[in-house]
Amino acid sequence: MQNFIKSKLAMLIIAVFLYGQSHAGNNCWKPVEEVSLSGLGKMNRNTIPSTARFYELNMQQLQSLLQQAPNRGQQSNLIIDFPDAYGKMNAFRVYASPIMPAVLSSKYPMIKTYCAQGIDDPTATMRFSVTQFGLHCMTLSGTNPTNYIDTYTKDLNYYIVYDKSSLANNVRNFECLTDEDAELPSMRNSVAGINNNTDDQLLRTYRLALTCTAEYGNIFATTPGNEKADIMAQMTITMNRVNGVYERDLAITMEFVPNNDTLIFYGNTSQDPWSNEWNTKTAQVCDQYIGVNNYDIGHNFNTTGGGNAGCIACVCLSSSQSGTHKGRGMTGSANPTGDPFDIDYVAHEMGHQYGGYHIMNTCSRSGSGNTEVEPCSGSSIMGYAGICSVNIQAHSDDDFNYVNVRDISANIQNGSSTCAVTTALTNNPPTADAGADFTIPKGTAFVLEGTATDADGMASLTYNWCQNDAAQAPSSSSPQPTWAVGPLSRAIKPGTSPNRYMPNLRSVVLKNLYPTWEKTPDVARTLNYSFIVRDNDVNGGQTASDLMQVTVASSGPFVVTSQNTPTNWNAGATETVTWNVAGTDVAPVNSPFVNIFLSLDSGFTYPYTLATNVPNNGSANVVVPPGAASPWGRVMVRGAGNIFYALNGSYINIQASEFVMNMSNSTQSVCPPNDITYNFMYNTFLAFNETTVFSVSGLPAGATGTFTPATAVNDSTPVQLLITGLTPSMTGTYNLTITGTSPSVTKSTSVTLDILDVNLPAATLTLPADGSSGIASVATLTWQAALSPGTLFDIEVATDSLFTNVIASATGISTNTFTTNPLLSSTTYYWHVKSYNSCFANSFSASWSFTTNNCSNLASANVPVVIPSSGAPTVTSTLNIASAGTITDVNVVGLTGTHTWISDLTISIKSPQNTTVTLFDQICGNENDFDCNFDDAAAPGALPCPPVGGGTYKAVTPLSVFNGQQAAGNWTLTITDHFNSDGGSLNGWGLEICTTTPTGIETLVVSTSMILYPNPVKELLNMNVAGQKGEHIVVEIKNIAGQVIKAINVLANTKVSVDVQDLSAGMYFVTATGSHVETQRFIKAK
Repeated sequence: MQNFIKSKLAMLIIAVFLYGQSHAGNNCWKPVEEVSLSGLGKMNRNTIPSTARFYELNMQQLQSLLQQAPNRGQQSNLIIDFPDAYGKMNAFRVYASPIMPAVLSSKYPMIKTYCAQGIDDPTATMRFSVTQFGLHCMTLSGTNPTNYIDTYTKDLNYYIVYDKSSLANNVRNFECLTDEDAELPSMRNSVAGINNNTDDQLLRTYRLALTCTAEYGNIFATTPGNEKADIMAQMTITMNRVNGVYERDLAITMEFVPNNDTLIFYGNTSQDPWSNEWNTKTAQVCDQYIGVNNYDIGHNFNTTGGGNAGCIACVCLSSSQSGTHKGRGMTGSANPTGDPFDIDYVAHEMGHQYGGYHIMNTCSRSGSGNTEVEPCSGSSIMGYAGICSVNIQAHSDDDFNYVNVRDISANIQNGSSTCAVTTALTNNPPTADAGADFTIPKGTAFVLEGTATDADGMASLTYNWCQNDAAQAPSSSSPQPTWAVGPLSRAIKPGTSPNRYMPNLRSVVLKNLYPTWEKTPDVARTLNYSFIVRDNDVNGGQTASDLMQVTVASSGPFVVTSQNTPTNWNAGATETVTWNVAGTDVAPVNSPFVNIFLSLDSGFTYPYTLATNVPNNGSANVVVPPGAASPWGRVMVRGAGNIFYALNGSYINIQASEFVMNMSNSTQSVCPPNDITYNFMYNTFLAFNETTVFSVSGLPAGATGTFTPATAVNDSTPVQLLITGLTPSMTGTYNLTITGTSPSVTKSTSVTLDILDVNLPAATLTLPADGSSGIASVATLTWQAALSPGTLFDIEVATDSLFTNVIASATGISTNTFTTNPLLSSTTYYWHVKSYNSCFANSFSASWSFTTNNCSNLASANVPVVIPSSGAPTVTSTLNIASAGTITDVNVVGLTGTHTWISDLTISIKSPQNTTVTLFDQICGNENDFDCNFDDAAAPGALPCPPVGGGTYKAVTPLSVFNGQQAAGNWTLTITDHFNSDGGSLNGWGLEICTTTPTGIETLVVSTSMILYPNPVKELLNMNVAGQKGEHIVVEIKNIAGQVIKAINVLANTKVSVDVQDLSAGMYFVTATGSHVETQRFIKAK
């Protein structure tokens, strides 16, 4: 045992010695000022960073050190420092990682490639090359933007160091032309056993045949006699960087084929094989020069402004040089150097070849249908950053979205691209847990929280949350909070935190819940998210992922209502935090408790927990922690066991305090002439022991406040304030100030006293006037009353004056207004109101009546109507209203249909008196389909593109031109298709029409005594069917073809709810059969 211990100690000493030996004296870098380099020739660059640092490099010393680098996969004791863009030197463990096979490397010995693992930053991985063009480095990290080191001067002695954020936001002249119709098995839900992660502990090496046109070659063939070496060096610089991303995210590396230099062309540009076509010709060249069985992926570099992978998921395949073939990829740029070319272009196009689809949701939407998860241009590798009309940023981030890792992993592990040579990795994959699914209130911030494990250690892990909703957004603009489908948030780079605040915490701190690329949802919808974990191992990365869903409820927003102006708190004091519960304590959010946290740095971190699992009732008393002094305090209230939260709106100045008066209840109400007491605890801090005298101000004249005891010295002294002499004439709210005064310190706290009215006047009804008619079906009722402290109201609405059939009621209303649910049309209702407080209660007021207007929802039965794809057709659909009546309002509802390029269409509505209103006219370019409503009362603004989602908008011509006309007769909807080749279908439309006398619809609608709401509906359809008392009515829900989908028996005049979540989006009809038959239409929203 003694010898074993000595042996282990000796090994440790040797290891320490080797580290010191390899690391000592390896600083090859010397910082310099850029101005000192003004007289030297500069290397050609694609972009110039806005900020950078400059260094002189002792290349001879570096190359001497690099001779010690072992091949990747072996133990390395070589530690070398490299500068970053922020002036710091960072240590890396260096390995040789050749991307040339031995035979090619021997021809070009000046070209070497390396990889390195961060030591100071374990999340950092570096790829660098040393060639006749100098040193080129790329460092990926979870803590900083990607850093680069490039040769700056032509003498190869001076280098520029910068990060990606400093690159210019230049417009990119590039378009990916990869076939959007190509298919990949991992896109089909029916395929079983698909892998989602890079997790099988294998590094896959693919043989790369990389060709170039003479135009590309001539840019870099600068050394006579060594032209191919120069071109090969530039290709190596690009592919070394590409490999850095592919190895980290996908455990894919690419190695040049042994005779890759035979694919290099330069000189006379008319003598290379390419002219105006690059995909098929590249496959032909690779097959001819290399042999179809001697490479796995072929690609061409050129100087055009575009890229085309030729096919998707076709690495290893060679079915047809003009179709599915591994050698059809190409990337072109007028200046094919640097990160814009290497990552934005090459990594993107090769991503297609390996099985990745586009991720842009709207701009040039061309993904698989399951991959368009990033808004507008997207920002990850498979996006179009900098190319679209609406861009998130100018250049792509150097990481693959979860959907691309999912699909490429599936393809190279179990799909069509499995020909790689595999090398076993000792690196264990991490695990990922995105947590449970949650329901949150609308208009409210939330935080996504993941966890991970890794048997190899956690220090190198990075984390990435991304929205995973591929459904097409309603328009091509930046995300909007009212979107019910599509992505609301951008993708971000992997980072060291497993949590992501939505929107980002900085925006929430600045009271902005709607930053451009991270919108808080303001409507009920579902949000899907992916959580991916990377272990960033330079020898071959492994990943893990998990999915979760956030359901946004229609209730909300959840808001902190206290401390929204600058506030002073005393450390150790008891304070009250209030918030708007917004229905979050009950279903569907179901958060009956909240936690409350305190920040001292404006809201970025929360080191103090003020309350845990307190009732989610809108108010809680919290104790300010002693010692928590800061002028930048903020409070967070968060649903316990949930992910939604809200911050107060202003800074809290928290002061260290000698003493505080902690009130047990800061608001009290009293019925005069009764007395009232306030109790508080006198607490001392900072060894304070002076005598404090108590006083109160703000009492009504004639009232008296008495403290027991009148003074205090000791900590934790209970004190009572008794207020006497109150009279009914003092009714009102009083803000009292309780002050403690000692010889050196004066402190105050505020309390509220509500003196209630013991002779509370009865409520007086005001609107709608008694006996009024034509009232909207959703009626707003108001009354006058003395809104003295503590006053509450009860209201009842009934169909009879004796209130035996109360159809709506509310108790404990604190305002003087009430809005009904939709009421039956042409029906008389009665209502009355009662006022009360805890001292006195009135009887119900005298009742008033009103009669609702005669409005009907009428659906056309003359659908669907086909819009032919040939010619320029005009199609019509009619709706017949049988009964007379003078129109007071018309809205077009449920206008749905399909058509490609809806800019071809003009849609109008014509009344029986031949008055025509244009609804929309040739809008939205090449967008598809329509699903919308039209109402003069809609918010101003253009229709979204495409106009889908069931929103309500203003028509081109006001619908009010129909007012005063007769409703009876045929109404005609006309669709004019101005162009050939595109067709579609009108699937549904209807009218919401109000008249001064009853209306009806031939066979389809007999009366309007059936109320359906909400309409459109997503989940629960509420209905109230009028009929005789006690009558049982059969209710059937039918699709547009007349098939019965659901059937139930209901009691007349009773509200019932029907779950329609399982219905597909579209138009449906509800038929009620009892003593009479009626049918109404509703729209099932997506």
